[in-house]
Amino acid sequence: MANKILLCISPSQTVAAHWRGNGIVRCETFANDESGLESFPEFLKSTGNALAYIAADTVEEDYRFDTLPHATGADRTSLLDRKIRQYYRSTRFVSALSRGRGGDKRRDDRYLFSALTNPGLIDPWITAIAQHGSPVAGVYLVSMLTAALLPKLGITAPRVLIAAPHSSGLRLTFYKDGEFYSSRLTRPVPKDPKDAAQMLFTELSNTRMYLSTLDLDSMDESLSVAFLDRDESLAGIAAQITADGHGLDCSTIDRATLTQRLRIDPRHLDTALETVYLHSMAASPPAANLAPATVTAGHRLLQRKHALYLASAAVGAAGALWTGYNFWRVHDASQETADAARRTAAAQSQYKEITRTFPAAPTSSENLIKAVEIYKQVVKSVRSPQPFMQIVSRAMDAQPEIFLQEISWQYAQDRGESTGTPAPTPAGASAKPTAGPADSQGLRQSGVISGEIRPFQGDYRAAIDAVNRMADRLAKDPAVAEVKVTKFPLNVNSELALTGNTRDTAEQAGVADFKIAVTLKPNA
Repeated sequence: MANKILLCISPSQTVAAHWRGNGIVRCETFANDESGLESFPEFLKSTGNALAYIAADTVEEDYRFDTLPHATGADRTSLLDRKIRQYYRSTRFVSALSRGRGGDKRRDDRYLFSALTNPGLIDPWITAIAQHGSPVAGVYLVSMLTAALLPKLGITAPRVLIAAPHSSGLRLTFYKDGEFYSSRLTRPVPKDPKDAAQMLFTELSNTRMYLSTLDLDSMDESLSVAFLDRDESLAGIAAQITADGHGLDCSTIDRATLTQRLRIDPRHLDTALETVYLHSMAASPPAANLAPATVTAGHRLLQRKHALYLASAAVGAAGALWTGYNFWRVHDASQETADAARRTAAAQSQYKEITRTFPAAPTSSENLIKAVEIYKQVVKSVRSPQPFMQIVSRAMDAQPEIFLQEISWQYAQDRGESTGTPAPTPAGASAKPTAGPADSQGLRQSGVISGEIRPFQGDYRAAIDAVNRMADRLAKDPAVAEVKVTKFPLNVNSELALTGNTRDTAEQAGVADFKIAVTLKPNA
């Protein structure tokens, strides 16, 4: 279908485009809040009942690589469903993408499981599209859309890191031999060139260290980095990082290359870099479609109707040809003419019978609104550890040296005490005072994060600094009321005997473990 609605949704904004024919004819941005949702229907008025394609750009996404015994048909479906339920119980936006079979003797099937762990990011926009009357064809992750850009942009390096400064932050996506392996979204790139250069180098270094821990990259080899540079502001920074000699071979895909090779109108590229992904999604949607059957029901019904129209046209054309042939062969054979008429009538009757089996049209927009309101009421009435886990995930995103061992969580009566046993907090360990009372039921969420620093070679000062940075990030989260470091890698209490060692070899270093107690604000 040549008429499409394209959305790229991030926590800060939604980039919406109307695709008609072979390109985008209109592109706008909307704030991802109530004001943006209120103005969005006006944009939809000019699109008719076009198919909608949605891309999500957020840190709240998950990727897992796994193998399953080779199976086909219903057995394969059952194995995938079981694995998806095991990985993702709190979201319906999931996908299992086949990556071929393994090279060992068993020849197991290789899969990439992906999910959008925060459905609330896109649910309001899907509701608005449904109320407009447009069917949703698919929901995708921005990282999955990048693969189609590599050959179009002439990127052929066996190991390449795509760095794209989005409105929501810097998106870093790693490909090896053309296959996706990792993607992370960091903070936005500063406007000041000096600050931007420092931030980009830091995030590239952190990402490379993370890839090295996964055995996806070697610190001894050069890593190709390709910046998507729509406003030509990153060429100097890329050259500087390359010249510094840290094993990062940086280049830029400039504005002219993006517009010419992807056939993007420069005006739409000025709106947002995300139009690059909208083009890719419209031209060739990826196989990893996260949308469940409940979301794509309207699209599947449309496909059935289209197939029936083609079948009916074929039946009608066959009937007409048959009747014409008989009139041409025997002009005066009234019996054959009547027979042809009976065949046509039978075909029409068959068509009517088939149409009676069609499923009923989707429910009304009023029922959809009621369902959404009921869902909101249910969500308000329960608590799960998901918000707490998301806060921890955001804090750990920029610290690959932090390895979790255990997370405890509770939603219990607030007694005015911190979770865990407090320890003296040295300078640099951040904390926030308790912000107000617990919720209306006197309950609040809290938990203890247990982990260690890896690799650790006996440098306790560096380990303590890493723990303090982790505590700072937790404390800065708007949903957090209090943060306390209850255990450091080295006991810094002046009243206790000094333990630990300063040995700096990997065999002698010991373990740099820690504990951080976190209490959330009421109704978080």
